[in-house]
Amino acid sequence: PFIVECAANFHPQSTSTPTPLPLKRMVAPVSLSPGAAVGAIGRVGVMAEQRVFDGGITLPFIVECADAGADVPAVARWVANEQDLLESLLAQHGVILFRGFPLRGADDFDAFVCGFQGWDDLPYDRSMSFAVRERRANRICTTNEGKSGGLVFHHEQAQTPLWPSKVFFCCEKPAAPGDGGATGVTPSHIVLSKLREAHPEFVAKCEQVGVRYTVYAGPAQDTSKGAGRSWRSFFHVKTREECESRMAAGGWEWQWGVGPGGARTADDCLRCVTPRLDAVKVAPGTDRVCFFNQLIATTANALEFTNVGKEGGGFDPLRDVPTQAAIDECVRFADGSAVDLHVLLYAKQLCEEYAVDLQWQAGDVALICNYQMMHARRWWDGPPGSRLLLASLVVEKECTSAGKLLVA
Repeated sequence: PFIVECAANFHPQSTSTPTPLPLKRMVAPVSLSPGAAVGAIGRVGVMAEQRVFDGGITLPFIVECADAGADVPAVARWVANEQDLLESLLAQHGVILFRGFPLRGADDFDAFVCGFQGWDDLPYDRSMSFAVRERRANRICTTNEGKSGGLVFHHEQAQTPLWPSKVFFCCEKPAAPGDGGATGVTPSHIVLSKLREAHPEFVAKCEQVGVRYTVYAGPAQDTSKGAGRSWRSFFHVKTREECESRMAAGGWEWQWGVGPGGARTADDCLRCVTPRLDAVKVAPGTDRVCFFNQLIATTANALEFTNVGKEGGGFDPLRDVPTQAAIDECVRFADGSAVDLHVLLYAKQLCEEYAVDLQWQAGDVALICNYQMMHARRWWDGPPGSRLLLASLVVEKECTSAGKLLVA
């Protein structure tokens, strides 16, 4: 399984103030009232759970299908025709929930995603997701196969040098009533703003120093873990030599046969440390400064680390609290200093304070800006297979840290 540990015993990278990603254009806000048309077959919808924040953000912004006779090819054409408008709405609100469209499974979802022109796929077999996933169609895969994974707010794959710019989720099968299974979303720039008010020195260090994560991976997949991907799958290699070549090219540091705390492990277990990664970024096309990292989710990774060998993780990431020592074993600032657990727990509370839950209906699609929004899967009590959510990722073509392109 994957585990995240501190990089304290490794030489830190040089530090510098992170540079915002290049802005191709600032996206102008769009004002659309409930019921207003969105092209030929869409209209603006509402739901009771929506929240409105300063800056004209409606979370989530809802687009309903207004044509009961529309089929999947017509929806794909509508997406292509209205892409500029939909991109503007996404930049303004951070999340669009598409509801009532005739999407019944992975192939329909794939046609919907492919309607967006110029949005290149980040396939699972190229991604650096910690989770175990299964491919279902062309650009479509399952979400985390480990039931304990994804329960704490996070930016998708922000703990790696290759992350998606946008994330699609599609509800193939909602959880049974009363079983939970929603997906929470929370505005990262608001969380950062509130965190800066309470802990300005911490945020300044995030901006100036950056972070490094240490990953532990075995040779085989482990679906009982939220971070159960093998090193072969994570680095897309077959041999140790190929893995080392990939890590060397990307600026990783590594050891074989060394476990948490320096304990000896099997020779085919890998310990590797990421290059320096930014912890704060500006969302492209906007002036919103976001808490773009995986620090809050580290509170769950730390628990998984301390419960290695227990089926499903052996912990409750929503209620159990790790120790500072456990956090130190998961992540540190790039200069080797500790990331304060109490600040992370406060940030975790902020995420919940400003969150909105997407209560899934069959066929729903959520389009999420991965820079502006953190997301988290809410707990569900049903048996495996009682809730089915599919995902598709749009690759970020310019993954940078401290203004320099990263190599994945």
